[in-house]
Amino acid sequence: MSEYYLGIMCGTSLDSIDVSIVKMDNGRLKVMGFEEYKINDNLKKKINKQKKLNKANKKLDYEVSAIISSHIKKILKKYTIKLNQVMGVGFPGITLNHNPKNKTSTYIGAPKEISNLTSIPVVSDFRQTNIKAGGQGAPLTGFFHQYINKQSKKNTSFVNLGGFANITIKSMGKVFSYDTGPANYLIDSWCREKFNISYDKGGKLAQKGTIHLGFLKSMLQDKFFKKNPPKSTGFESFNYNWILKHLKKFNNIKKLDVLATLTYLTISTISCELNKDRGRSKMVYLYGGGAKNLTITDGIKSLTRHKQLKSLGYGITKKNFESVAFAWFTIQRINNKKFQKSKITGVIKSHYLGNIY
Repeated sequence: MSEYYLGIMCGTSLDSIDVSIVKMDNGRLKVMGFEEYKINDNLKKKINKQKKLNKANKKLDYEVSAIISSHIKKILKKYTIKLNQVMGVGFPGITLNHNPKNKTSTYIGAPKEISNLTSIPVVSDFRQTNIKAGGQGAPLTGFFHQYINKQSKKNTSFVNLGGFANITIKSMGKVFSYDTGPANYLIDSWCREKFNISYDKGGKLAQKGTIHLGFLKSMLQDKFFKKNPPKSTGFESFNYNWILKHLKKFNNIKKLDVLATLTYLTISTISCELNKDRGRSKMVYLYGGGAKNLTITDGIKSLTRHKQLKSLGYGITKKNFESVAFAWFTIQRINNKKFQKSKITGVIKSHYLGNIY
């Protein structure tokens, strides 16, 4: 009987709940199915309200868990896979608050409830178990990047352009993986507040503006950009109020110029870190929602001279990458494989990534 594993991902933009089905074939991962399920506006409002309150809410946890469980059943039915063929589901939750300094990372969703509703073991608490082992709890995908490079026998750098950006590079013979700062989150926030749109499609709107050097310089003074890895961040630190704090120092910056400058903030902070990879290959795989923003991707390629890798194989795409990664993490946890001390998240001892419910 074939054994399948599912991975679930919902990023900070809350645009969709992504579900991937994978299986291992002679030690090689293969994506067997993928679906993205849009989140309705009512649920988005509830989740964003809870993030602002920064409090657990059991009612919302169970509502999200019921929806996740429904999506699991839908995708299995579509790909004619039986529940008893699924060995595990990887569910990292929807981030509520991430604060590795205080050794906490909380999320929305109830893995035990998903397990009860689907009769499938659920692996969760990925960030929490990494933090307990001395890591930042994010970005965890660096472990998956390392696996891909070993399988392909390449030295590809990775950039995830989600709400926040994280990279995996090889420097001085070691693999580093860490957050570089905002990717889409500040851009999207500004678009919603000032243009009444959810995001800047293709980065076309930003191209109409002019970069304001003083505003850019002010934002770059944030202490996060000066920190050495391992490091991680999120909407707790970079948000709409953070933009306003820096804008107060200047008079009458046009809203298009603000958007152009926020976009360049993303480009410049990612490029600065990516250039620390001085390997010969200079290949980079860009994925996540921001990979569709050509202003960002072209800017990164221009500032880094990296060549963009278009495909990884295995059935992995820019959209399903993270959900596939959590399916792979689930394979490791169900099979009791430990992750070792690493510059990825800065973890200081071997550990199991995730708890089984």
